[in-house]
Amino acid sequence: MKNKPYVLLSCAMSIDGKIATYTGDNELSDEEDWKLIHKLRTECDAVMVGKNTILKDDPKLHIKFYEPTRLIRVIVDSSFSIPLTSKVFTYKLKTYPTIIAITDHALRPKIEKAKLKNIRFINTGSEKQVNLKKLMEELYQHGIKKILLEGGGALNWSMIKECLVDEIRIFIAPIIVGGKNAVSLVEGRGAERIIDGFKFKLQNVLKRDNYVILNYFKA
Repeated sequence: MKNKPYVLLSCAMSIDGKIATYTGDNELSDEEDWKLIHKLRTECDAVMVGKNTILKDDPKLHIKFYEPTRLIRVIVDSSFSIPLTSKVFTYKLKTYPTIIAITDHALRPKIEKAKLKNIRFINTGSEKQVNLKKLMEELYQHGIKKILLEGGGALNWSMIKECLVDEIRIFIAPIIVGGKNAVSLVEGRGAERIIDGFKFKLQNVLKRDNYVILNYFKA
């Protein structure tokens, strides 16, 4: 696909591939990894997450440890279900503008209220879920050339399924979480057969103490 931003998926996971416990606890990164994540944010035009990340964690999606640079926050939320009190609507909007990706199913009165806060919207049409390819084209036209994708599992799968992820950076913590209801790196329906899976090429491996960082590129 041409005219799309470069997408870097970055996440921390356990040895068994979980990015959060069944209760939603996702504190897998240590301080050094958090610094690296925020460094990556300074190198990107936007950071993108799904609605569940906002509903569960209510993150600011800002830049710490480094001099703040303009970083656009992109939230994929088909029906616009996240509350207007979320930090992405209230925290430093001039430095970190927020774009909500929606469909025709989003409630118009709520959209109008959000626009009063200078929130921008990209509507990808009448489908039930946001059309991610259309979204990427729109973001590219908005001048966004590089996106840091920070999940969660459902959005990660949808982006990979549409072949929109160019690079994956995985921070593996030396812990096993378990739990069939714990959140995995990618969720969704998944591939029917192994041969149908999406292939990536290992670029490098970095070991630090008991932690490992893997870097993959789209094959």
